[in-house]
Amino acid sequence: MLRRILATALAAGLAAGLLAAALQSFQLLPLIHDAETYETAGLTHDHGAAPVPDAVKDAADGAWMPADGWERTLYTVAADVLAGVGFALLLAACFALADGVDFKRGVVWGLAGFAVFHLAPALGLPPEIPGAAESPLLPRQIWWIGTAAATAGGLALLVFAKHWGMKAAGAVLIALPHLIGAPVATGPGGVAPAELAAQFAAASLAAAAVFWAVLGGLSGYFFQAFAPRA
Repeated sequence: MLRRILATALAAGLAAGLLAAALQSFQLLPLIHDAETYETAGLTHDHGAAPVPDAVKDAADGAWMPADGWERTLYTVAADVLAGVGFALLLAACFALADGVDFKRGVVWGLAGFAVFHLAPALGLPPEIPGAAESPLLPRQIWWIGTAAATAGGLALLVFAKHWGMKAAGAVLIALPHLIGAPVATGPGGVAPAELAAQFAAASLAAAAVFWAVLGGLSGYFFQAFAPRA
């Protein structure tokens, strides 16, 4: 079974990760470049001087970022493939406990993963483009993890629980993080236009939905294909 799970994760994760990298290259990276232009312009205005080179900004912030071109593309592909394999491992482990998983049911599982890791957290913390106003990092991380865990647990109760009371508890669990509320930005507003930020958030969620649907479907297909033959 372990070999079946690993083979499923590698095959499905590689394919879905490459697809995600392609979607990001065509849909998200142009928007990120536009946002970085506004961010650089904001730094120029703050310093009252010529544009600050990326290497200087990164050194000042203590951060490192891959350079534009092949380096950024390589790191994007590597990160997406690793994420695909990791999430496919999670799906395949769930499939090992389920019955009759195939491509179609895998798509449903994948969309559930999209709801848990992207859609539900985005209701309070939408995907942020460079130059957007941000709330403090630690509260955002805590709220994101809590929201993902609550959504996963709530969906499990809604789908698998037999008693209506447990299903109702699942619905409450899903709603709880949003009733508490996500952390809000405490600093000044971002320099990127609101229209660009909204476009980036929508494109990010669309790409994530496609990624998860494909990942779930392929994971279900390969998990069935790699089943031991009688």
